Amino acid sequence: MHSIQTKIMALTMAAILVSVLGFGTMSYASIRRESANSSAETMWLLCENCRASIENYLDGIVQSVEMVSRYATEELDAVELVESGVIGLDGGSNLEPRLTPEQEQLDHYLDGYMEKVEGVFRSVANHTNGAVAFYYRINPEISTSVEGFLYSRVDTATYTRKHMTELAAYEKDDMGHVGWYYTPLLRGRPSWLEAYDNDNLGVRMFSYVAPLYKAGTFIGVIGMDLSYDTLISRVRDIQLYETGFAFLVAEDGRVVYHPLLDSDSMLTELDSRLESFVPSLKQNKGNTEPVYYMVNGEQRQMFFSTLSSGLKLIVTAPVREIDASGQRLRRILIFMSLGILVVFGVVSGFIMSKLIKPLRRLTDASERLAAGDYEVQLDYDGNDEVGTLTRAFQRLVEHLKIYISDLNSMAYRDSMTGVKNKAAFAISTRKINDRIHMGDKVRVPRFAVVMLDCNGLKMINDTYGHEKGDAYLCMSSRAVCDIFSRSPVFRMGGDEFTVLLEGAEFEEREELMERFNALAERINAGASEPWERLNIAKGLAVYDPAIDSDVESVLKRADELMYEDKKRSKACR
Repeated sequence: MHSIQTKIMALTMAAILVSVLGFGTMSYASIRRESANSSAETMWLLCENCRASIENYLDGIVQSVEMVSRYATEELDAVELVESGVIGLDGGSNLEPRLTPEQEQLDHYLDGYMEKVEGVFRSVANHTNGAVAFYYRINPEISTSVEGFLYSRVDTATYTRKHMTELAAYEKDDMGHVGWYYTPLLRGRPSWLEAYDNDNLGVRMFSYVAPLYKAGTFIGVIGMDLSYDTLISRVRDIQLYETGFAFLVAEDGRVVYHPLLDSDSMLTELDSRLESFVPSLKQNKGNTEPVYYMVNGEQRQMFFSTLSSGLKLIVTAPVREIDASGQRLRRILIFMSLGILVVFGVVSGFIMSKLIKPLRRLTDASERLAAGDYEVQLDYDGNDEVGTLTRAFQRLVEHLKIYISDLNSMAYRDSMTGVKNKAAFAISTRKINDRIHMGDKVRVPRFAVVMLDCNGLKMINDTYGHEKGDAYLCMSSRAVCDIFSRSPVFRMGGDEFTVLLEGAEFEEREELMERFNALAERINAGASEPWERLNIAKGLAVYDPAIDSDVESVLKRADELMYEDKKRSKACR
């Protein structure tokens, strides 16, 4: 067995030798490499943090549209669609009005339906950051008189109703006028529209639109618009290091926003070498390895991450700023390598921390044990004094666990019948009461209490002796346990037992009570002595949150029912 002192001396001498011979050169190379990796990881984390910040903004739009879409779909009556004969329409192909009684009935229904959806959508939009417009456009095949609604607060403080765009007046590929309608129709799923000039509202924006279907029928489009300037301002506010910034591009490398490039220009205009980087923009997530390029003779590093809208958020900064801390660290290391005493102190401190670690863990385990936590585990198995002490401590913990387990068994078990005692019942009661007092209306506790009283125990004790009385109690306890085999049974006093019914036995409580009566009849049919008969009064009460404030209230009702059963039994005898 090697002592800790011997280990410290040996490792210290080895550390001094390594420090003198190779610390300077090896550490310089290692720190240079780790600095580059750390800088790249920091830039990637910054990119992800910026993406998360903007994503929270976009998620507000997405959640609002999806919330209203679900509401609008659930509120739509499929029977009305069936009766009006519009089931199966797929959107926009037939714009001719149908002047039929069924159509008039459907239009009347849609008027009321749109009024409800409009109220919900307005409330949601008022609580959605960045939204400048919201709309619901009905499929023209379903109704030409009920178009839907469009509200905008472009250039206004509040939402103002606008005229709906006439779909038939524009070609389907006219993105500025009707792209918000036909794009989700063609895609068949909720999606973001890239930045475009909305000719209806006269502003550049992003849109999140969702097609609505009911009973296989295309109902229309629900959408919400996000101002281009609002989103770009959040990107523009991102600052990295001293001169780093963020910008947005599409997956084909087309610039959506860049402080130095015009919109719709190509990313390769920064550096032609980025042409090999553009294909990687089609990745769903982003790059974890840095991309380098040159701008005005300065090398820059960038990472990108994909927003839920499909746009790519790119963060970039000069390499000299990113690696500034690494350069300072390397200069410091050169000077530190000249002082062997400084190196010796650092290495010695590191070695000591490694050696002291198992002692600290042993101290922490001792404190946990003193606080009553007997589940501590120590895995240090060194062949030294600490290892010996650790193993002895672990054996002590195991012995304490066994001792405490034995004490608990004696404290919460009835010594004669083997069932749980009144102290155990108090613990179970406290747990159920805690659930009751939590006030959770969704997970209201469902349980029942059965009270049982062994009739005639005093007569058996007085007439035949306490030995027969004990036999009568044990036989009764076994019968109760046999019937309520999956529920805890408690001996509450001399001749009283209590059962807490939960789960499956709670659902089968009436059947179990009948089975108990049947068991009593079978036992009594073959019994010749009083202590061999099963003569028990019973009372069952189910927890009712309307009248019961705790388990004790249910127990009291069960006790009253048990005494009523005892009275009936005496009357029959």
